[in-house]
Amino acid sequence: MEKGSLIPTAQFTKPAYKALEKYNLKVQDVLFIQHSENVTFKVTASGKSYLLRLHLPLTPGMGTHGVNPEVIRSELRWVNSLLRNKLPVPRPLRNRSGGLVTRVTGIDGPLNCSVLEWLDGDLYTREMESEDTVAQIGRLVGKIHRHSSRWRLPKGFQRPVRDAAYFSSIVGSLLPAVDDGRINYLDFKALQTSVLELVRLFPSRRKSRATVGLIHGDLHRGNFINHNGEIRLIDFSLCAVGHFTYDLGTCLSNISPALQPVFLENYERFFPLPKDFERLIEGFFIASYVATFSYWLENPEAQETLVQRVPYISQQFASRLNRDERFWFTT
Repeated sequence: MEKGSLIPTAQFTKPAYKALEKYNLKVQDVLFIQHSENVTFKVTASGKSYLLRLHLPLTPGMGTHGVNPEVIRSELRWVNSLLRNKLPVPRPLRNRSGGLVTRVTGIDGPLNCSVLEWLDGDLYTREMESEDTVAQIGRLVGKIHRHSSRWRLPKGFQRPVRDAAYFSSIVGSLLPAVDDGRINYLDFKALQTSVLELVRLFPSRRKSRATVGLIHGDLHRGNFINHNGEIRLIDFSLCAVGHFTYDLGTCLSNISPALQPVFLENYERFFPLPKDFERLIEGFFIASYVATFSYWLENPEAQETLVQRVPYISQQFASRLNRDERFWFTT
């Protein structure tokens, strides 16, 4: 599982080493990976590899859940529960005090950190896509949603919520980019109309364990890895309480349309789809992109991608959804 490497500043390396001192690890090497929703490092210790996360988002739009140790601890408690059910996800490591979250002093104050065992394998790419790998992904997501629907949340459990208020907020967060010209007003209106239509569906749906629960929240291709033919899943740092079809909208966007039925068939072996899943999945696909756009707003390196991607999603998908046309489920 490799994502790349850059040279970090001392702002990150010093707290990284402070955090590692609190684990029973004989550290040999620390390699900076990236700064996204967390600052991440690959750590080699005693011949094994680990992932160190400093819970400091690149931009404020990525959320503030990294500030609260209980929110991070809740993520890792869920991952541990998935592990107990023999699902292929990373194993969290406890520090010397037995805790899942380690607190150190950073440049700007207290900083929360966590460590997970490294999952070997190659990042899943389009070239790896086949009926077998897509079927595995469908079964894995179905098993995770089935687990979520049955798992009783522990006392004190806290994770972000992806509800109507959240989606209304993220579409509104794009307005500064409309004002400064990065996003065309008509493209914004198409995205806004799609998201508000999705929001209007929420009150008419009775929440139940069959529709709402813990979701991974970031099921794009880069969070699946292929280890000798076995598909594994990483990076639960954006997990949240939300509608299960939110995960499906993100996941299906990375699967060739011809193989989407393979995914859904294998998903349904473990967890049912709602009756009107087609419109929900397509709506959540657009909503997930709006969330991504909101993350990109304050990231200088993402501006070119933002300017190119917004009109594509708006015109090719949101506009069609707004005309009540299906773009994936056309038959």
